[in-house]
Amino acid sequence: MARIFNVVCPHCKGKFQCDYQDLRHKKIKLLCPYCQTEFDQEESPLIEE
Repeated sequence: MARIFNVVCPHCKGKFQCDYQDLRHKKIKLLCPYCQTEFDQEESPLIEE
C-alpha cells in the first residue's frame, strides 16, 4: 500500500494528497491541483502524515 500525506495549499486552502516516498522531505515544489499554485512543503499551513 502506498503511503501518503495530506497538504493544504497556502493560496486557495485546498487539501490534497501526495505520495510520501516520492515527495515528503524533498526539495520539490508541490503543485496544487485546484489553483495550480506551486509551493514548498514548508509553506503549507497543515501537513498530515
